[in-house]
Amino acid sequence: MSHQFSNHSPFHKGFARLLAIAFAILGLGRLDLAQAGIPEPGVRLYGTIALDGVAVTAADTGIRIEARRTADGPPIASYAMGSLTNAGNFYSIKVDAESALPLTDTNRVVIGGTLHLVVLEGAVERDRLTLVVAARGQRQRLDFGSPDTDGDGLSDAFELAHFGTSTAGSALLDSDNDGRPNLREFLQGTNPLEADGRHPADINPADDRLTLGEVTDYILAWKTGATNWPVEPTLDAPNIEDYITRAGALWKGGEFYSFTNSPATNAPMWWVNRTSTNAPGSDPGLLAANGTPKSAKALGGFRRRLPQTYQAGVPVAVTLDVAPEGGTRAYAVVEAVPAGWRVQNLSHDGRWDAVRRKVKWGPFFDDAPRTITYLAVPLSTSPDAARFAGRASFDGAGLVAEGPSAAWPEGRFPKPNLRLTAEPRKSVVVVGEPGRTYRLQQSDALGGWDEGRNVTVEASGLSVVPVEDGPDVQFFRLVSVE
Repeated sequence: MSHQFSNHSPFHKGFARLLAIAFAILGLGRLDLAQAGIPEPGVRLYGTIALDGVAVTAADTGIRIEARRTADGPPIASYAMGSLTNAGNFYSIKVDAESALPLTDTNRVVIGGTLHLVVLEGAVERDRLTLVVAARGQRQRLDFGSPDTDGDGLSDAFELAHFGTSTAGSALLDSDNDGRPNLREFLQGTNPLEADGRHPADINPADDRLTLGEVTDYILAWKTGATNWPVEPTLDAPNIEDYITRAGALWKGGEFYSFTNSPATNAPMWWVNRTSTNAPGSDPGLLAANGTPKSAKALGGFRRRLPQTYQAGVPVAVTLDVAPEGGTRAYAVVEAVPAGWRVQNLSHDGRWDAVRRKVKWGPFFDDAPRTITYLAVPLSTSPDAARFAGRASFDGAGLVAEGPSAAWPEGRFPKPNLRLTAEPRKSVVVVGEPGRTYRLQQSDALGGWDEGRNVTVEASGLSVVPVEDGPDVQFFRLVSVE
């Protein structure tokens, strides 16, 4: 049997329409499906929120989460805490997706695109995270923050990971003895049980490298008397100038540094240079590069010159002789001035820190000796000596000034007397007129005084004399030597 069809038959007309549709799908017509997004199964996001260490619950209905396609764009989906009963204390948000750009619905995200999740409290942004939509039908948990059950500043997750429970860690302790308390380790994202402390100047970013900008900021904060610094120790810490000169030495030594505490030493000597980001070896050019500070003699010399007496309103010339050891990279000088005195005519760009009543010089980035001078002006007199305290720091290690440290009001030298050190007594403090010589004698029973020894009182108004241990009862006396 044969079948013949006419060009005008219903079958022929239908077949022609099918061919037209086929040509269109193959791109031979006007349709182009490659340029249109196809709806995909949506992305489901959920998780918990903690703000300032406090967990957000369903009762916190003022907290809202927005999903955005750009960082500051309009929300394409949102969720207010407590909106869904079955979500409990979790947030839950669904974002529709499409396979390709351009989107046929601007409230959808393209597969492979980025979502910005923003936590809002009222109109105030409190936190944000980003997520790349990797696949169709993606289901992802994203937690904001971490609760802090014991309120010590350490998140539960941090304490659990490093100390075994969510409350076992202590924010103030330095568990690895690297100079940074556990709270600082948490804030910087480092391990509180591994000694890896970073120099406090290394904050922008904390990358085991001290750049010129970081060192400059640190020095300026110290020298201008700033009240705080974002990383411990504070600028009020004892011997903070050692941290300053260590920072300068590390920068001058090549910027890159590492923490080394074997053999054990202390800050700031445990930071030493390394040649690059991948070379942990220390630089022998730095003081204490092997963890053992050099002797005070090896650091150089530091001595004060000061008149023995003063009068109210009359400037006192103070001279500080500083002689660093050869090879020193950075050194600084600090001088504390007596209360009630003001300073003027500071040499070598010295800066006066009125809060701490100290004059600060440097750091000097060389090993050249310097003679530093300034005038100290007493605004009044006092029955006691006016005492000065100075310190020089070389590459992170310091020396206290030798020489006179006190000036007496004219005509008010103390009467000669003795003071014994605390038990067990091993020295006698002779107090008297600076430059005057006395004979120090001793006896076991207020009789039979020995010949004694001559003691010349130092410019400070006192001299410390070592004595040998003797019987439980022992007596000392001063005899004037004409």
